[in-house]
Amino acid sequence: MLQKNFKIFFLENILDFLWRQWSTLGIAGSARCEDRWIIDPEALIVFSLNFARYDSRLFDEILDWLIINAKWIDIQRLRGILKNKDETIRRLISAVAFLISKEAKTYQRKWRPLGLSQMPDSVTQYDILFKTKEGKDHPKSMEQADIFFSYGFIRKPFKLRKMSKPIPITIKSNIRFLLRALLGIGSRSECVLYLLTHEAGHPSEIADAIGISTRGTQDALIELAESGLVLTRIKGKRKLEYWFSQKKWWEFITGMNFGEVKIPLWINWIVLFSALTNVWDVLQEVEKTKSEYMRSSKLREAMNTISIEFSNSRLDLPIAPGNNITPQKYEDEFQNFIIKVLGAKSDTNR
Repeated sequence: MLQKNFKIFFLENILDFLWRQWSTLGIAGSARCEDRWIIDPEALIVFSLNFARYDSRLFDEILDWLIINAKWIDIQRLRGILKNKDETIRRLISAVAFLISKEAKTYQRKWRPLGLSQMPDSVTQYDILFKTKEGKDHPKSMEQADIFFSYGFIRKPFKLRKMSKPIPITIKSNIRFLLRALLGIGSRSECVLYLLTHEAGHPSEIADAIGISTRGTQDALIELAESGLVLTRIKGKRKLEYWFSQKKWWEFITGMNFGEVKIPLWINWIVLFSALTNVWDVLQEVEKTKSEYMRSSKLREAMNTISIEFSNSRLDLPIAPGNNITPQKYEDEFQNFIIKVLGAKSDTNR
């Protein structure tokens, strides 16, 4: 497969994947579906708004959903995920947050500080917000969206449709929202979710996985343990870990016999979305590289990163392309791996 075609193949299947995830959360315009894994809304927002610049309809449907469901997002967790992102994505998320604070006035105090965090004092250079799949800028609009323009992005004014639906929290992929409704938004619900899908966990281990500070995670676990429903035990060299009866918790949450419960997969989407972004960056970097050897070398580096992360996900994945694959065949093997990872289409045609 030619490098340019593979880049478009990768992008189109990322966008298809994102439509599926947001459809499960309730956006308009796509059939609702459910994957085997638990959706991470904060990680999904950061990843989606970056890639949705190549699909303006998806971008605006996400904005519509965020305005309607603004109360469900963990702003502190979102801030933590954004810390290591580049300036452009942080500025973009701040523009979106400021828009939400204007449109969802009930939650203005929640979203406005994030909106103000990356607002430039002055803008000297503007980016066209939306691009074609080939990477070309969309034509400039005669009328600009004021909020995005203030953050250095040019796009036509956003029109709120209010077509998104409330989050279907009974779907297992959306269990994060059920726990937030039950335990509140923050570290408690994240800790319980981790323990629902893992045998046990040490505070620092859990903190790394859920994207919340070790101190915040430890405080939440201590408080949860005071209920008597979250337990502690010593493992190894007096290492304290937390656990609970998954059977009792799942039966309570679902109202089903534990033997009938299909436990969804917990995936560290913060890390995996970062890995997929790295793949995209590599594809853009090598787009003009004529050497098959150099292309395959860069793809191997990206594949090593993403395959290591996915190996801990419990997903049924093929073995990542090995070092014995020739440069000529490596791109095809990489394509097949992405198809399996994302549930992607097998070709670039719509």
